[in-house]
Amino acid sequence: MNHNLKIFLLSLCILLLIVVCAKKKEEPSIIVDNAISSDGVSIMYEVRGKGEPALVFVHGWGNRRSIWDTQVAHFSQKHKVVTIDLAGFGESGNDRKMWTMESFGDDVVAVVNKLSLKNVILIGFSMGAPVVLEAAKQLPEHITGVVLVDELHDIKKVFSQEEINNLILYLMDAVTEPTIEKLEPFFKKNREESFKRVTTMMKDVSKVGWSECLKDYFRWRNEDCVDSLKKIQAPLISINSDQPPTHVEAFKKYVPSFEAKIIPGVGHVVFWDAPNEFNRLLAEAVLEFIQMSKSR
Repeated sequence: MNHNLKIFLLSLCILLLIVVCAKKKEEPSIIVDNAISSDGVSIMYEVRGKGEPALVFVHGWGNRRSIWDTQVAHFSQKHKVVTIDLAGFGESGNDRKMWTMESFGDDVVAVVNKLSLKNVILIGFSMGAPVVLEAAKQLPEHITGVVLVDELHDIKKVFSQEEINNLILYLMDAVTEPTIEKLEPFFKKNREESFKRVTTMMKDVSKVGWSECLKDYFRWRNEDCVDSLKKIQAPLISINSDQPPTHVEAFKKYVPSFEAKIIPGVGHVVFWDAPNEFNRLLAEAVLEFIQMSKSR
């Protein structure tokens, strides 16, 4: 074999080896483990990637940590990303007696403490919003910022008992026998694909505690929401759909630095309907939190 050809082939092999190693190095590591919440319930979580601040994603009612898969793939390239299955959902235990927002907040705290996270941004979707607020109250020195996703559009809203009863019946029916029509408010784009994801998520799933935590969610909205907001020391940003409108001024009364980022024309699951725009706004929020933390 020609000497120059040998050198060329050897160089090519070395180059390919470097590329393969670099790609392996870029792939975020994956850890799946559990933490024990304050009431002894096992809480499953998944960790990918490295880098601060750590982003901790908390799902809403009726879903699980896989709801954030697109965000995990995107943000784990630069950050440690943690997704959690709250008690009663996904792979976490359901042997809970008190299905309260405070108990779910304890689930998040248990994971943050087990991972020894010191610089954290909490991201909570739907029911996950009050959950991350309850967690943030317990972790004031560790929380760099809190992102509420399509929730608490109007913190002045008070739910009547009739409204609460009707909403619980509707939601439990929607997840027990889901149809595209029943799930209309949840997604406006890619409806068939989103519906398939939801039905797969709901297949053969125990719904122990689901009705109870809905009741406490509405109790929290009526009784604890404003008080919890007053106690949050970290900056807050919402990423909401445009319907219903976000009452920013009402929010600013209790959190003066509050900011709302709005995605028009999407359903409740904003990060499914507009994943690229959601990721852009969340990345923007993360940078804002980092800048705020440096100025404090």
